[in-house]
Amino acid sequence: MQRVKILGISGSPRHANTETLVHEALKAAQELGPVDTELVSLAGLEINPCDGCNKCYGYSQGASWERLCYKYDDDVTMIYKKIRDADGVIVGSPVYTGDITAKLKALMERGACFCHYSASPVAGSIRNKAIGGIVVAFERRGGQEGSLQSIWRWATGIMFSYIVGAVPFPDDPPPQASALGGLADTCDSSAGLGKYGAMPQTTRTQPPNSGIFNLRSVRNLGKNVALAALLINRGTLALEAEGISIPPLPLTSFPEKILQPDSYLKQLREGKIKAPSYQVYPER
Repeated sequence: MQRVKILGISGSPRHANTETLVHEALKAAQELGPVDTELVSLAGLEINPCDGCNKCYGYSQGASWERLCYKYDDDVTMIYKKIRDADGVIVGSPVYTGDITAKLKALMERGACFCHYSASPVAGSIRNKAIGGIVVAFERRGGQEGSLQSIWRWATGIMFSYIVGAVPFPDDPPPQASALGGLADTCDSSAGLGKYGAMPQTTRTQPPNSGIFNLRSVRNLGKNVALAALLINRGTLALEAEGISIPPLPLTSFPEKILQPDSYLKQLREGKIKAPSYQVYPER
């Protein structure tokens, strides 16, 4: 039986609530069946923001899996390799001034080389994954849904993938914090900034409804991402058996005048190299 892999990314600069919630989601994902998981925390990793030099674009040097970025030799390539090898991704973040963390946003910015408009050698190489979001804030209405939208925009605009919510499973029935994703809060916690601030064991009131609802949402998210990853995996195999394959991504065609010598697009245009199977360069 072919297994699928779910990657969890904690976008917090600390090893705290977000990391705990992503871990709980991954544990729940493993309960679904043939699922392997891995957790990556951005805490302590070097992730620089994109400065728009466009060297990763195909009309310039062009990104590669050896090095996605030609300016920063940091941990971004390593993380996107893990994303590439996963069937589903659970992305978590605390709410900072109404949105995801700067570190997570920087990671997302650096994924521009995977888009059709970058026309890079890796454009289209990461697609069709199941992606869900976990967001934790202090207040119950503290910016979770708006922050979740940032994760969703990355999922669709950079990853060309499928958004998954936290629809309840029988083992984690409603009520829960949210069906949109693993949305959580720490306002009823005795240790809001600690590692378990969103969990039932630190909830001050009894019964610990706030922590229970948080935990149910992230567990349901983990199961939904795993289920969607299995559906995509098995569905892709079934379609291939019928002779239907995922079409390659058409790359944006840039004007001849901006193509740099020996750039990826220049070589494609001149027939010196061929595009990989996951992309196609339109005939002019």
